[in-house]
This record gives sequence, structure tokens and C-alpha cells, in this order.
Amino acid sequence: MALSTAIGLLLWTSHLISSSIFQTPVQSEHILLIAHRGGISPEAPENSLLAFNNAISQGAHVIEIDLRSTKDGEIVIMHDATVDRTTNGSGKVSDFTLQQLKNLDLGRSERIPTYEETLQFASQNSTILLLDIKEASEAAKQKIVELTEKFHSVLNVIIGVRNLADLKFFKTANHNFRLLGFVQNPEESALFVNAGVDIIRLWPKWIYKDPGLIDKIHSMGKPVWVTAGSIDKKELEQLIELGIDGVLLDRIEVATKFRAEELKNPPK
Repeated sequence: MALSTAIGLLLWTSHLISSSIFQTPVQSEHILLIAHRGGISPEAPENSLLAFNNAISQGAHVIEIDLRSTKDGEIVIMHDATVDRTTNGSGKVSDFTLQQLKNLDLGRSERIPTYEETLQFASQNSTILLLDIKEASEAAKQKIVELTEKFHSVLNVIIGVRNLADLKFFKTANHNFRLLGFVQNPEESALFVNAGVDIIRLWPKWIYKDPGLIDKIHSMGKPVWVTAGSIDKKELEQLIELGIDGVLLDRIEVATKFRAEELKNPPK
């Protein structure tokens, strides 16, 4: 999918919600594939440049990354509050300087990437980033804004927000930012939509409990992305049939294999 096409599907889908794309049978080719934590697989450490490259080669349209601040105020890519699980080190990310973090090994000789390095990678590979910002100070959020603008990536970055205060902060910082609502419960969806969010992220368990939930959000003119993690092909197919617009997957190849099978045996 070309970058311009992906951006159009990502951000301007309200007019498509009543179109054939969202009618049954729904085909996986219309679903955006987002690499959760950049891709979680034995082949590459999560949130690493190697993982990002693998995810793109497997067909990911969007790379989801987790951002944290270092002791010296730099922005790095790391999911956990500590480095214990994902590196050969131990301790809180916020207690390390950038140079100290760069001395740690993620595995396969990969180093913890900075946000700046990731922006450069995304620009070179014409891919879109979804930011999951962890425990960021006002200064850290401002630095994220400045770095994104520095790389002319405002329209190629989607910022995930968990509260209305952060939503307002990023909308005020640059009105061109596109925002995804990491809502804490389905009832928050309308609040986030009314406040100006562009995409709503849901969990599969919410959708299974309320199969009409996706239609409710579509009726508000917003696409629905789902954090599905390590689901199998059967569950992916179920979510697609329920009407999702994007899916965050640990392993993108689960979806690409499903698409390949669909091409052989298209839905009637």
C-alpha cells in the first residue's frame, strides 16, 4: 500500500464507513496492519530497528512504538518502565542516561533506538508511526512534538493518548497531529471523539462483549483499531468480520498469510 493511500485510509475514513468496504463479507485487504511494539518475534527484539524493518518487509502499514524519557531528557523506544526484561541490564529507564542505555544489548546486537533514529528510519522507509507515550513529563511531550516537526513527520505520525489532557496538549501543540484514543473503557469513546480524536483503539474482549460496539464508533465517523497481540488466524478472521479497520499484531505474518489464503479462496 502506498503511503498516501495508507494515510487516506488511516485518517479520512468517515466517508468509507457506509461504503462497501465495511459491508460483509469484509476482506482482510481493507484492514490496516500495525506492528505491535514494532513486532514481537524470535527473529528480532521488540521496539528495535531490526524489528521495524522486519515488520515492513512482512507487510506492516504502521509501526507502533513505546516512548520513554531518559535521565538526561532524551526520548527512547522502550515498552517497560525498566530495562530488565528486554536487555542485558537492570534498572529503570528514567535512571539511565542515553549513553548508558546505548551500552545495553536488546539481543542480536541491537541497541535501544531513540525516537529521533526511529523518525529517520520511518522517513527513509515511507512508513507511519503510532506512538504509545509512557509516563511523559510536559517537557518530554514537548520534545516529542519538536522532534516530529523537525523531521517533517507530523502527518506520518499518529499520537496515542490516554486522557483528554494529553489530547488537548497535542492538538494545541500542532493542529495537524492525528490522534488515536487509547480509551480505558468503551464508554470513554464518545468523550474522546467529541474532543477531536481521529481513531479509537479497543480491546477484543470489549468487542466480544458488545458486538455492536464497532458500529457505534463507526456511526461517530471514526475508524476502530484493535490491540490483538498474539492472536491466531481464526480470531483475526472473527475480528475482521466484526468490522475492525486496523489491528495491532505481534506478528504481522499472521495477517499476511491469512490474506494469501484469502486470495486463493476469496469470500463469496
